[in-house]
Amino acid sequence: MKHLNKILNLTTTIGAGVFIAFIVCVVCCYFQDPHAKAESYILDDDKFASSCDVVDFLYFFQCTHPQYQLIDTDIQGNKYHNFSHAIENRKGQYIVFFYFKDIDMTISCIIGVTSHNHALIKLYAVNNGPIFRHWERINNYKEISRKKNKQVKKKFEYEILNCLGIKWRHKRMLD
Repeated sequence: MKHLNKILNLTTTIGAGVFIAFIVCVVCCYFQDPHAKAESYILDDDKFASSCDVVDFLYFFQCTHPQYQLIDTDIQGNKYHNFSHAIENRKGQYIVFFYFKDIDMTISCIIGVTSHNHALIKLYAVNNGPIFRHWERINNYKEISRKKNKQVKKKFEYEILNCLGIKWRHKRMLD
Protein backbone atom coordinates (compact mmCIF):
# COMPACT_ATOMS: atom_id res chain seq x y z
CA MET A 1 0.00 0.00 0.00
CA LYS A 2 2.88 2.38 0.80
CA HIS A 3 4.42 1.72 -2.59
CA LEU A 4 1.12 2.46 -4.34
CA ASN A 5 0.83 5.82 -2.51
CA LYS A 6 4.41 6.71 -3.46
CA ILE A 7 3.73 5.86 -7.11
CA LEU A 8 0.52 7.92 -7.09
CA ASN A 9 2.29 10.89 -5.49
CA LEU A 10 5.16 10.65 -7.98
CA THR A 11 2.74 10.38 -10.93
CA THR A 12 0.78 13.41 -9.70
CA THR A 13 3.97 15.43 -9.22
CA ILE A 14 5.29 14.53 -12.69
CA GLY A 15 1.89 15.24 -14.28
CA ALA A 16 1.71 18.66 -12.60
CA GLY A 17 5.27 19.44 -13.70
CA VAL A 18 4.55 18.50 -17.30
CA PHE A 19 1.36 20.58 -17.25
CA ILE A 20 3.17 23.64 -15.86
CA ALA A 21 5.97 23.26 -18.41
CA PHE A 22 3.37 23.08 -21.20
CA ILE A 23 1.63 26.24 -19.96
CA VAL A 24 4.96 28.11 -19.73
CA CYS A 25 5.87 27.06 -23.30
CA VAL A 26 2.49 28.18 -24.64
CA VAL A 27 2.68 31.53 -22.85
CA CYS A 28 6.24 32.16 -24.05
CA CYS A 29 5.34 31.32 -27.64
CA TYR A 30 2.18 33.43 -27.45
CA PHE A 31 3.86 36.58 -26.18
CA GLN A 32 6.97 36.51 -28.36
CA ASP A 33 4.95 37.48 -31.45
CA PRO A 34 3.18 40.87 -31.35
CA HIS A 35 0.75 39.50 -33.95
CA ALA A 36 -0.02 36.37 -31.92
CA LYS A 37 -3.60 37.36 -31.06
CA ALA A 38 -4.51 37.80 -34.72
CA GLU A 39 -7.01 35.31 -36.11
CA SER A 40 -4.87 32.94 -38.21
CA TYR A 41 -5.96 31.00 -41.26
CA ILE A 42 -4.14 28.42 -43.39
CA LEU A 43 -4.74 28.22 -47.13
CA ASP A 44 -4.65 24.53 -48.06
CA ASP A 45 -3.04 24.72 -51.47
CA ASP A 46 0.41 23.65 -52.61
CA LYS A 47 0.79 26.43 -55.17
CA PHE A 48 2.08 28.91 -52.58
CA ALA A 49 5.85 28.55 -52.30
CA SER A 50 6.36 31.96 -50.66
CA SER A 51 4.43 34.80 -49.10
CA CYS A 52 4.87 36.72 -52.37
CA ASP A 53 2.79 34.03 -54.09
CA VAL A 54 0.02 34.55 -51.52
CA VAL A 55 0.19 38.34 -51.98
CA ASP A 56 -0.04 37.93 -55.77
CA PHE A 57 -3.01 35.57 -55.37
CA LEU A 58 -4.83 38.05 -53.11
CA TYR A 59 -4.02 40.91 -55.48
CA PHE A 60 -5.61 38.97 -58.34
CA PHE A 61 -8.61 38.29 -56.09
CA GLN A 62 -9.03 42.02 -55.41
CA CYS A 63 -8.68 42.83 -59.12
CA THR A 64 -11.55 40.46 -59.88
CA HIS A 65 -13.52 41.68 -56.83
CA PRO A 66 -12.96 45.47 -56.88
CA GLN A 67 -15.54 46.04 -54.14
CA TYR A 68 -12.81 45.01 -51.66
CA GLN A 69 -10.13 47.38 -52.98
CA LEU A 70 -8.92 50.20 -50.77
CA ILE A 71 -8.64 53.22 -53.08
CA ASP A 72 -6.49 56.08 -51.77
CA THR A 73 -5.55 59.47 -53.15
CA ASP A 74 -1.95 60.74 -53.17
CA ILE A 75 -0.82 64.36 -52.63
CA GLN A 76 -1.27 65.19 -56.32
CA GLY A 77 -4.87 63.90 -56.28
CA ASN A 78 -4.13 60.68 -58.17
CA LYS A 79 -6.13 57.65 -57.07
CA TYR A 80 -4.34 54.35 -56.50
CA HIS A 81 -5.07 50.88 -55.17
CA ASN A 82 -3.56 50.70 -51.66
CA PHE A 83 -3.03 46.97 -51.44
CA SER A 84 0.07 45.82 -49.58
CA HIS A 85 3.28 46.80 -47.84
CA ALA A 86 6.25 44.74 -46.68
CA ILE A 87 6.56 44.61 -42.89
CA GLU A 88 9.85 46.09 -41.67
CA ASN A 89 12.08 43.73 -39.69
CA ARG A 90 9.94 40.73 -40.69
CA LYS A 91 11.40 38.95 -43.67
CA GLY A 92 8.77 37.50 -45.96
CA GLN A 93 5.76 39.08 -44.27
CA TYR A 94 3.38 41.60 -45.80
CA ILE A 95 0.34 43.59 -44.75
CA VAL A 96 -2.59 43.40 -47.15
CA PHE A 97 -5.66 45.66 -46.93
CA PHE A 98 -9.27 44.83 -47.72
CA TYR A 99 -12.02 47.45 -47.69
CA PHE A 100 -15.66 46.63 -47.01
CA LYS A 101 -17.64 49.42 -48.62
CA ASP A 102 -20.98 48.22 -47.23
CA ILE A 103 -19.84 48.81 -43.62
CA ASP A 104 -17.12 51.40 -44.37
CA MET A 105 -14.35 49.39 -42.73
CA THR A 106 -10.76 48.59 -43.66
CA ILE A 107 -9.13 45.41 -42.43
CA SER A 108 -5.45 44.57 -42.43
CA CYS A 109 -4.09 41.07 -42.78
CA ILE A 110 -0.58 39.79 -42.26
CA ILE A 111 0.55 37.42 -44.98
CA GLY A 112 3.30 34.88 -44.53
CA VAL A 113 4.28 31.24 -44.72
CA THR A 114 4.48 28.98 -41.66
CA SER A 115 7.53 26.92 -40.71
CA HIS A 116 5.73 23.95 -42.32
CA ASN A 117 5.39 25.85 -45.64
CA HIS A 118 1.68 26.56 -45.31
CA ALA A 119 0.28 29.82 -46.67
CA LEU A 120 -0.82 31.94 -43.71
CA ILE A 121 -3.28 34.83 -43.49
CA LYS A 122 -3.65 36.56 -40.13
CA LEU A 123 -6.67 38.81 -39.71
CA TYR A 124 -4.87 41.45 -37.69
CA ALA A 125 -6.79 44.72 -37.26
CA VAL A 126 -9.79 46.79 -38.35
CA ASN A 127 -10.21 50.50 -38.94
CA ASN A 128 -13.42 52.44 -39.43
CA GLY A 129 -13.35 54.03 -42.87
CA PRO A 130 -10.59 54.14 -45.47
CA ILE A 131 -8.41 56.67 -43.62
CA PHE A 132 -6.12 55.05 -41.06
CA ARG A 133 -6.78 56.70 -37.72
CA HIS A 134 -7.60 54.19 -35.02
CA TRP A 135 -6.80 50.53 -35.63
CA GLU A 136 -8.48 47.99 -33.36
CA ARG A 137 -6.61 44.70 -33.17
CA ILE A 138 -8.58 41.49 -33.62
CA ASN A 139 -8.99 39.37 -30.46
CA ASN A 140 -7.63 42.21 -28.30
CA TYR A 141 -10.69 42.94 -26.19
CA LYS A 142 -9.15 46.07 -24.70
CA GLU A 143 -9.37 47.62 -28.18
CA ILE A 144 -12.34 45.92 -29.86
CA SER A 145 -15.67 44.71 -28.50
CA ARG A 146 -16.35 40.99 -28.56
CA LYS A 147 -19.43 41.56 -30.74
CA LYS A 148 -17.56 43.61 -33.36
CA ASN A 149 -14.63 41.16 -33.26
CA LYS A 150 -16.94 38.23 -33.99
CA GLN A 151 -18.79 40.11 -36.77
CA VAL A 152 -15.56 41.10 -38.54
CA LYS A 153 -14.19 37.55 -38.42
CA LYS A 154 -17.44 36.09 -39.79
CA LYS A 155 -17.58 38.71 -42.57
CA PHE A 156 -13.94 38.10 -43.54
CA GLU A 157 -14.41 34.32 -43.59
CA TYR A 158 -17.66 34.48 -45.56
CA GLU A 159 -16.85 37.23 -48.08
CA ILE A 160 -13.10 36.80 -48.57
CA LEU A 161 -11.87 33.34 -47.57
CA ASN A 162 -14.91 31.45 -48.89
CA CYS A 163 -14.64 33.27 -52.23
CA LEU A 164 -10.93 32.57 -52.86
CA GLY A 165 -11.71 29.29 -54.59
CA ILE A 166 -9.40 27.21 -52.38
CA LYS A 167 -9.82 25.40 -49.09
CA TRP A 168 -8.93 27.22 -45.90
CA ARG A 169 -8.97 26.38 -42.22
CA HIS A 170 -8.15 27.94 -38.87
CA LYS A 171 -4.48 27.60 -37.96
CA ARG A 172 -3.75 24.96 -35.37
CA MET A 173 -0.91 25.09 -32.87
CA LEU A 174 1.28 22.62 -34.77
CA ASP A 175 0.91 24.29 -38.19
